[in-house]
Amino acid sequence: MFLLKLSCFCVFIGRAYEHLFWDAPFRSLLWDQKLLSPIVEGVFQTSWRDYVTSSFADNAIQTIMKINGIFYAICAIVSVRIRENSKKIFKVILFTGGVFLFLLSLLLTKSKFYHITMFFEHSIQFGAPFVLLFLFKMKQDFSKIMMPLKVIIALVFVSHGVYAIGTIYPLPGDFVTMSLNILPITEDLAKSFLYVAGILDFITAILIFVPKVSHFALLYAAFWGIVTAFARVLSGLTYDVSLLTLHQYLFSTVYRIPHGLIPFICFMILAYIKKEKPLLVSKSIENYEAVILS
Repeated sequence: MFLLKLSCFCVFIGRAYEHLFWDAPFRSLLWDQKLLSPIVEGVFQTSWRDYVTSSFADNAIQTIMKINGIFYAICAIVSVRIRENSKKIFKVILFTGGVFLFLLSLLLTKSKFYHITMFFEHSIQFGAPFVLLFLFKMKQDFSKIMMPLKVIIALVFVSHGVYAIGTIYPLPGDFVTMSLNILPITEDLAKSFLYVAGILDFITAILIFVPKVSHFALLYAAFWGIVTAFARVLSGLTYDVSLLTLHQYLFSTVYRIPHGLIPFICFMILAYIKKEKPLLVSKSIENYEAVILS
């Protein structure tokens, strides 16, 4: 329970920091001329050029972004304080936060030329709050959240794999840059390394559903999720070790930490279920023997 709450906290607090101090892809929607020009020019009788160059409109976007950031910060606090018997308002806040993260993922997808993998790459981030609420609904029966968690893990790893192999979509430049900054390798070797990592992502996404090896796959997923999360800030620190660098990169690591925590949660649940199953069988046998003897 604590690790799942921590995952939600990391996503919300990381996104809150991003919205309050940096930028979010709101303009990919609000500056979409094809989509919004009929409203701007037809309803508000304002030319598109005046709209996109208006300081008032830009300040309004910045204000909306910061309000969204404050709401994410509230969600972060709620996510670690919420209990199964908490008031409904807290569950509504957490649910709304999950919806906002879902919409943010759609905006990020739009800003990346509608690459569908960009949306699914954020499955763990927008899925974690909903899984936590589902766990409360299931009376904290952790076995009930195994499949939802595995599905969002698989979606994230497949999406990362698609980008890393660089065949369906272009290999992201920041993937290569991070590899070069952290590892003593050439650019060609970095691309080969990422290709292998991408193949392993695909294999991991499959093996987490195979009972005999799922625990190994989940441990690898947890390890690789944490590594890729901290790669952001480590890559930035190669330029300059300072508070400014942490200010610039740490938040992107924080909201990715659940990429490692969620697989580890799955591993822990799996270990708990395997430990409990023999005890349940033993108790069933004891009860059966008691009935026979009586």
